[in-house]
Amino acid sequence: MSSKVVNPKTKRSRYPRTVVQKLKSVGQAIEPNLPVNGVSGADKPSSNNAYCPHWSHDDLISGVRNGTLLSGNLRINPKNFEDGYVKHPAGDADVYISTLASRNRALPNDIVAVMLEPKRNWRVFDSFIDEATMREIGDSNQKKKLRYVTLEQFLKIQPMGLEHLIGSCLAEEIAQDLDSPSDPTDSSSSEQDVQSHKAWWAIIQRTGHVVGILQSLHSRAFIGNLQIPSNFQTPKKVSPKGDQNNNQSEAIRTDPVLSNWKNAVLIPTDTRLPRVFIPREACPEGFLKNPETYKNVRFIGRITEWFDSNMFPKGELLRELSCDSSTLIQDETDRILVGAGFIWGVEAAFQFPDIVTESVRKSVDDVNAIREKDFIFRKDFRKYCVFTIDPSTARDLDDALHIRQLEPSEIEKLECSGYRNAFYEVGVHIADVSYFVKPDSPVDKEAASRATSIYLVQLCVPMLPRLLCEEQCSLNPGEDKLAFSVVFTVTEDAKILTTWFGRTFIRSCCKLSYEDAQEFIDHPDRDWSSNEFVKVDQPYTVMDICKNVLKLNDLATKMRKSRFHSGALRLDQVKSTFSLNNENGLPLGIAPYISKQSNWLIEEWMLAANKSVAERLAKYLPDSAFLRRHPPPSVKQLTEVSSSLNVAGININIDSAGSIQDSICREAGCNVEVGYHYSDALVKLCDDFMSNVLIHDGDLIEEMQKVDLNSVVQKEKLLLKTLEHEARLLVTVALLTKTMNLAVYFCLGLLPSELSPSHYALNMQLYTHFTSPIRRYADVIVHRQLSATLAKEESDPEKADWYLSTAFPKEMTPVELQQQAEVCNSKKLSARLAGEESAELFFVLFVKETGPFNEVCAVTSVLDRSFDVLILSCGLTKRVYLQNLNLKSYEFVPPKTGMGKVVESGKLCLLWNSDLLENFNIKGSDSADCIQNITVGSKTTLSSCGCFYMEIKVFDVVRCRVSVDSCSSIDDASQCGRQNTLLPKLLVTLLRSTCKECHVV
Repeated sequence: MSSKVVNPKTKRSRYPRTVVQKLKSVGQAIEPNLPVNGVSGADKPSSNNAYCPHWSHDDLISGVRNGTLLSGNLRINPKNFEDGYVKHPAGDADVYISTLASRNRALPNDIVAVMLEPKRNWRVFDSFIDEATMREIGDSNQKKKLRYVTLEQFLKIQPMGLEHLIGSCLAEEIAQDLDSPSDPTDSSSSEQDVQSHKAWWAIIQRTGHVVGILQSLHSRAFIGNLQIPSNFQTPKKVSPKGDQNNNQSEAIRTDPVLSNWKNAVLIPTDTRLPRVFIPREACPEGFLKNPETYKNVRFIGRITEWFDSNMFPKGELLRELSCDSSTLIQDETDRILVGAGFIWGVEAAFQFPDIVTESVRKSVDDVNAIREKDFIFRKDFRKYCVFTIDPSTARDLDDALHIRQLEPSEIEKLECSGYRNAFYEVGVHIADVSYFVKPDSPVDKEAASRATSIYLVQLCVPMLPRLLCEEQCSLNPGEDKLAFSVVFTVTEDAKILTTWFGRTFIRSCCKLSYEDAQEFIDHPDRDWSSNEFVKVDQPYTVMDICKNVLKLNDLATKMRKSRFHSGALRLDQVKSTFSLNNENGLPLGIAPYISKQSNWLIEEWMLAANKSVAERLAKYLPDSAFLRRHPPPSVKQLTEVSSSLNVAGININIDSAGSIQDSICREAGCNVEVGYHYSDALVKLCDDFMSNVLIHDGDLIEEMQKVDLNSVVQKEKLLLKTLEHEARLLVTVALLTKTMNLAVYFCLGLLPSELSPSHYALNMQLYTHFTSPIRRYADVIVHRQLSATLAKEESDPEKADWYLSTAFPKEMTPVELQQQAEVCNSKKLSARLAGEESAELFFVLFVKETGPFNEVCAVTSVLDRSFDVLILSCGLTKRVYLQNLNLKSYEFVPPKTGMGKVVESGKLCLLWNSDLLENFNIKGSDSADCIQNITVGSKTTLSSCGCFYMEIKVFDVVRCRVSVDSCSSIDDASQCGRQNTLLPKLLVTLLRSTCKECHVV
């Protein structure tokens, strides 16, 4: 297929009869380009096909290169499977891909090629459409059929609306160019127009459709439940007279209607995926006899074919997930890993193909065979005091540090070269993985496919075989190791003067945990010589390690202050850690992970090394440097959140990353050079608050008679004030984090000129990943590119060839590098989501094992029938459904908006059930107004204390009961209609405060 831009008017769209009638009823002309089916013009599928044919790969590449097509990872809304999105290169807003037809058989995370629709089909955000326009276009059913209001419709019915929103010049330009898919320009707009109006992309969203899949990053495997087609699900089950014991499954099997179906349907538990047809002959024999018995059985299936003539794909069943409750953790981990691309589960994730294993062994043998040559070319740091700092459970140690004070002769030499005040040498030593993993070798291809290690609560799925990641490459203490090092000369003020890059030999003398290093930092004057709490190889001692940790920390602290002072941003959300039972693997406890100075020490030196490598790559390889950028946040989303925060009294300056950091620190009352981090006393605050409060709970009411209510109330007020402050900060950080784009790997030579290569949050112009090659394939690529740059400037031909031996044998093209970057981006996201799912799994198991408990939560969003809460002590966000509360009635008061901004927060007004409501007397006009809107029973009044009436708003601190639902077994799940998992469902419900006046014994 040609890659030229097609005229969207060359083919007339078809409309269902009901749409035509409704449009006629409101006097709307039937235009050919309204995106009822999501695809318009020449790219609409033929009458015999459900989808358009995909373009050829060459045409896709050509279209992306010449700007006809856009490319990016497809995202699909899990709450509405027809809504798809792809990032636009400009970074201002997503391209909206409406309906399955527009998505054209692409799955989540696939790298797709997208053709933009003409502007007439672009979407106008609902918040800018007045009620009169909505009525003009049609009723709610019609709007649902049309999916969204197009720019053409908006201009016809609200002709002055766009001018008021974006200014007259730009509105006129858009109106005169509706047939073009190109972005409008602001060149003719006056400065006053720009300052007094919104950006056009905050009002209008580009729309497009997928014309091909550049790279299928989704594994096509998924978990689902098997069913017979819906029209065969209710066959007659008539037993012969007199035979009460006739086998029901036999009756089902021989039913003539049931036996006619050809394909079963595998319904994915992931709502973003399509239903898949499974041929009858591929279904289990037991399913053929009695499908009902498989209602709660989970299968792992895989899509095998999806032609453009078929609305849904065909597939195969790979295996059945166990229903054994004794293997619940492994089964659920299997489910998580399938979502991350490991379709054969936990055991297979740790196994590597034989060809990969043999490749690793050969590589290790080859490296050992040339060890003597390595001695010639590598710089030897084995006599230096080199040590590692890692989590206590770490087995793959990929970074080490050393620091030493420079000799006077070295300082003098540096001064002669123009580098004044040099004082320290600091070495950042990284495992030399690329020396073992040769380009295009079997292990290299496997690592490129996995792209990252996956860290779950109880295990790590490695990117590399253990012979490499835990033995040969890991910088274990007491062993000679190969490293790739970045060595800095630094002033006492932590200013980096010079940087050296090269391959080295090191020998770590000590393995520290973060806790060990923090002990040194917290107790710098302690005499550690008599306290050998860590093993240190001679000739060094614990005191030597302590002194060096303190020096590194002092420099890192100064670097951190300078970085934040220069405009860096850090948004720390609560992260959970679990303690596990060694025998059965079940969680024994949960706590928030608290970052300390020892964490920041390592972070700062790794950032410095990554930044320095990025700058070198950009200098020597301007067309192919493999870097990492963090695009600025969505301005639209950031503006919306900012206005919501402003209504709540939290003023966030969103001009830059640094201004956001300043605003958060101002709200937190902390120094901007240190940054905000949630309190390490968060759990104790929550526990104290819950133990001091009176809540309406059957098990606790009797205790109220023994309590001094006045002291309780006073103590509660103090705790509430502290918790409200912490909650406001945590919710603010959570809301701001949602607006942030993900950082991504990219090839510098293919970055569009309008985009910046900078890292928004770090406030660095150039950045990459160099420091974790054991667990990130991106770092392996960077190591190879760094080798290539060192070979370029090496005067010794033999050493230059030695460096080139680990670079790419033939230089990867920018397109190939960008494709690998997209794989790394997708796999990194999948790994993060798998980690989050694992944390949620173990939290549910913890609740199941320990029984229901009460938690302090902060409200993060309010909907019409539910609200979301952040569980402060563990960082999980869960939804509270009003249907699960003992409410008499409730009222949702939506937020008030003006010019697209929130001017008043929305809220839920709740009236609890009670038989003892007597005196209708609620203080405060706001409460009284809301209650007038709530339907209250004719005999029901409110107590004077107000405990039976609540208002829920964002930032409110509330008390919730965390439990699991009653569907805790297969039988229970069947009764409850739950089909997708053995794991019990987490249930979070709101607790009502009570007092001595209104409680019920």
